[in-house]
Amino acid sequence: MKFLYLWPFFLLLLIPIIIIMYLLKQKAVDMPISSLFLWKEMYRNVEANTPWEKLKKNWLLILQIITVIALIIALASPYIMSGSAGADHAIIVIDNSASMNALYDEEHTRLETAVEEAEDYVRSLKTGTGISIITSNSKATLVLSNSDDKTQAINELKAIEPNYTAGDCVAGIEMVKSMQTQWDSVETVCFTDTNVSMEQVEGYIVDMYVPVNNTSVDYVGHGVNNGKLVVLAKISNHGSEPITMDVNLYGDEELIQIKTLTIDAASSQVVYFDDVVFEGNALSVEISGQDGLKADNVCYDVLEDEKTTKVLLMTEANVYLEKALMLVDGIEITKSNDISSFTDFTSQEYDLYIFDGMAPDVLPTEGNMIFMNVSCDELYETVSPMGGVMVSAANHTLTEYLDELSFGVSNVYALEKPDWGETFLEVGDTCVGFIGKKDSQTICVIGFDFHNSDLPLKMEFPILVYNIVNECTSSGLVGETVVSAGDTVSINGKLNVKLPKVTKPDGSETELTDYRMNYTDTHQLGVYLVEQHQGNARVERAFAVNFPSSESVITQAPSAMVTEENADTVKTTVNGMLNLRNLVILIALGLLGVEWIAYIRR
Repeated sequence: MKFLYLWPFFLLLLIPIIIIMYLLKQKAVDMPISSLFLWKEMYRNVEANTPWEKLKKNWLLILQIITVIALIIALASPYIMSGSAGADHAIIVIDNSASMNALYDEEHTRLETAVEEAEDYVRSLKTGTGISIITSNSKATLVLSNSDDKTQAINELKAIEPNYTAGDCVAGIEMVKSMQTQWDSVETVCFTDTNVSMEQVEGYIVDMYVPVNNTSVDYVGHGVNNGKLVVLAKISNHGSEPITMDVNLYGDEELIQIKTLTIDAASSQVVYFDDVVFEGNALSVEISGQDGLKADNVCYDVLEDEKTTKVLLMTEANVYLEKALMLVDGIEITKSNDISSFTDFTSQEYDLYIFDGMAPDVLPTEGNMIFMNVSCDELYETVSPMGGVMVSAANHTLTEYLDELSFGVSNVYALEKPDWGETFLEVGDTCVGFIGKKDSQTICVIGFDFHNSDLPLKMEFPILVYNIVNECTSSGLVGETVVSAGDTVSINGKLNVKLPKVTKPDGSETELTDYRMNYTDTHQLGVYLVEQHQGNARVERAFAVNFPSSESVITQAPSAMVTEENADTVKTTVNGMLNLRNLVILIALGLLGVEWIAYIRR
């Protein structure tokens, strides 16, 4: 048996004090008696002239000493080795992705509990064991390399801070694979709430996942309808019970509207705020109440004050598309149903061209383009159409908040995606929607007509259209206006003037090192402000960083993925030690009870 702490043993000095108290002679008391029979005993007491007496056998004394010893041992946190923990080198991988900010118990998050468990593991290692520490989210970071100083390792663990980046321990395990070859004996302990393969790695996972009731704001967007600002938000209930909550709309931290919403278990709803009066920079939607993960209870959106974006819409009739476009702020739409008249519009410059079911013979060389249900051999190839298929969302920034989007289409073109394109809609492994940048133009292609699908009936439809149009019209000082924590934001400052400056949500300021760069320090949630002095003018733009919606719910917890083959690779606590503190405390309490009973019967 070993002990985590040694300082409590100094309290053994209390035992001599207890013994001395029993050696002190009790003061004699004068008592009137009617008989001389007890004089002999009284005489002995009177004759005693020293303050001490011979220590007598006393069960209360013995119980008190044993109780004190038990309490001291409990404070020292005794443990016994219950596993290997005998490797020459130990690698600790701590998952500090966004989901680790969820509660593990009433007072501690999963990350805080993981750090405490890791500290206990470090203390249990034999002296001289080399220790390495890795944090892992979207990327792996080596915090400590091959140190045999336990105090240093514990301090490094305590210094690990919460992170809101999406990710898991995959990057950390990959780093372990590259490190472990330099040692003969290695044990890897991975603290995470998401399942990860430990193949080719000697060690095990400590499962930090605990089910929690969580409600999240997944998305916030805005548009203009009849000259009025409209804000929409997607709210998800990841719990097992229906929940009723207040949904609060803020503009630059001032409350604008409140709506009450009831969401069934394991479902989502889109809430609309109509006729919003606001002229500031940033909107946010926040839900009330306490749940297992506070960071995803608020989501931000930014109102751009850029110039009006001119859009040319070539379509015969697409009410669904036109209604969805109304939600996109800052665009001016010109509509035509005659593709032969396209040349009449070439005298004007448009920022975005939307070709719905038709395309001109000569494509514009300036401005971005969206093609819907039309072939264009100059840019891409279409395959024979498919009928009666289900289209799903691929992994892409356009569908980041639409992971479970799926809809039926009666007729759709299979697309030969060019090298510059990225798929965002697919049927199995077949691309039916892609977007990318060719030369200086952003081009989006959708291989079906909205009328031939039930997509417009989905609550995700306006969000998808908003994302596509926003991706095809973004420009200016800031390339992206809404991103998830850890994502990159492109900043395009004007050359030969003062460098741009970024103000973070906590108020700290950073001057950039270049005029045009990809800004990556997006780990705080909230609204960032980018400003640059361009001559006599001060240009200011904002962008928002939100909690990644994919981290709001864990679908593959380590313990849930245990099979007979990997049963030994997932545990609920660190291997190598069995803490006996609670058992010793129970024994001490039992001894106190026995002492109390003996005292009242004395």
